[in-house]
Amino acid sequence: MLCNHKFHFYLERLTKMSCMNKNLLILLIPAVFFNASIAQIPKKRLAGNINVPTHSHIFPSLSGDGNQMIFLTDYTDGEGFEVKYTYKTGAETWADPEPVPSINRPGLDHVGSFCLSYDGNFVVFSSRRTPSIGNYDIWISEKKGKYWSRPKNPGKPLNSTTNEGNPSMSPDGKSIYFMRCESMDNTQKNNCRIFVSHRLSSTRWSEPQALPDDINLNHETTPRIMADNKTLIFASGKAGGKGKLDLYSTTKENGTWTYPKALSLLNTTENDEFVSVPARGDIIYFTGKYRDRFNIYKAIIPQEFRPGKVLMLTGEVTYDDGQNPHEDVLVQAFDVATGEVYTTTKLNRNDNSYTLFLPEGACYDVSAFPQKGGHTYASKMFDLEQMLISRKEEYPIALIALRRGSILPLSTIHFENYTSELSDRSDIEIKRIVGFLKKNPGTRIEIATYIDTVYTDTIPSNDLTEIIADTLYRQMGKWDVASDKIDFHSETGDSVSEITQGVLTENDSTQIAGKGAFAASPADAILSAGYRLFEETDSTVSYMKVSYTYHNDRTQKQAEAVMNKLIAAGVPSHLLEAKGYGSDWVVDRATEERNYWIELKVLE
Repeated sequence: MLCNHKFHFYLERLTKMSCMNKNLLILLIPAVFFNASIAQIPKKRLAGNINVPTHSHIFPSLSGDGNQMIFLTDYTDGEGFEVKYTYKTGAETWADPEPVPSINRPGLDHVGSFCLSYDGNFVVFSSRRTPSIGNYDIWISEKKGKYWSRPKNPGKPLNSTTNEGNPSMSPDGKSIYFMRCESMDNTQKNNCRIFVSHRLSSTRWSEPQALPDDINLNHETTPRIMADNKTLIFASGKAGGKGKLDLYSTTKENGTWTYPKALSLLNTTENDEFVSVPARGDIIYFTGKYRDRFNIYKAIIPQEFRPGKVLMLTGEVTYDDGQNPHEDVLVQAFDVATGEVYTTTKLNRNDNSYTLFLPEGACYDVSAFPQKGGHTYASKMFDLEQMLISRKEEYPIALIALRRGSILPLSTIHFENYTSELSDRSDIEIKRIVGFLKKNPGTRIEIATYIDTVYTDTIPSNDLTEIIADTLYRQMGKWDVASDKIDFHSETGDSVSEITQGVLTENDSTQIAGKGAFAASPADAILSAGYRLFEETDSTVSYMKVSYTYHNDRTQKQAEAVMNKLIAAGVPSHLLEAKGYGSDWVVDRATEERNYWIELKVLE
């Protein structure tokens, strides 16, 4: 199937006629080439310095945070379209776009193939520049501070002797989705199918695999993997659509791609392709017609078409001794359930920042780990099993130079409830401590465990399991407001002050404003003392108060459990000490989820 043949014919003639006025190109481009398509939903044109009047601006591709963008424009000093880069300076404002000379080769690059990675650090695109494997190959350029590197060809098997185009890098950087076509030139493509290749190393990619036949039916183009890393938007010329090329989406569930659904509110009778959706998943950027030119628009995506929810985690990593962590620190997110690395990223050379995109439905262990030793590391868990909305969260990380007395909180160490038995969720952190000691040979550490408060039961026990203890129970009749009396089963009555003083003991010293020294009713006083309503009948009300206790303070056994796990993993025992400090802490690191915490202390 030949796509956009009228446009290709005119553009081919134009590129051969170098003396032709470039503005004439716009008069020749029929609307069918672009997604003027998304006119069915409310849309807004981007700022005037992006959409320069009397020129065309097409095919936007944005970073995951929506703050960086590349696009094609004919507002240039030469002929045809070239890539420009810009970034947000405000909620609705953008910096003046700048050309990217290290990337641009207008006569060699496939129009519309440029795609910015979600972290904003890479541009992937299709070109027939040399050295090549086939006709059109995939190329990759990396952002180096304020500049973009000279593009590199990843070679085989990602590229083949045929044609590869319209690549899209997954948010974890592990995969590239692209189209492989029977034939391609600067502007057109013919008989295309969608493939995916996975990263094997920093320079090697796996043999590409075609997506299922439910997706690859009849000339599929411009795949765009979303920030949730499971929703794929692409264009297809299959029968039954509204136009020549329509937009579809499919989702990978349990390793299988769902049957594609048409993005009905986005599709029109024209060609619809080349869209970009930042990580929030609620805004789509596209090309639309404006006064006989083409401009870049954005629109709100209807709820039913939005990809899965995502946490965009970002922050800056610093060293306290003034060294630059850029070349040293690796930021990783592990899937806690599987123990496998979900994504890995390096620090931004310009500001030592990092960005991770973590999709809903899992718990992640995120760490910043120095590769050369000499500094502490940091780790934290992010439970995204129940996300309400996509969101951005800041996680700044301050690492300190290794010295005696350095303290490293081990926030991802967990024990089974009410025991000193390590949870499987701690396995990643145990391996990290082992790696930390290998990179810092000879370092002696103490595993210190604390609890915010030590409770002691009235009945001593050697059992270290946490149990319900010291249950207090109060039952009283309904309060007669008029007589200020409460009827008990014994048919005796006491005044409000008598009953409240009988309930509020020295251990329940809470007093609130009200009748006398207490509440306006004994029920208020009981509730303020920590009791909870247990049962209510027509004549009586029952309250119960329960105290929880850690028998004999289990922090020592917890510290020893961590130490023994490290020894089992190969750490020499003479490098380890275990100490349970109970509630003798300086900094309270307790959380709502757990009232204990663990620290790694450097002894020497």
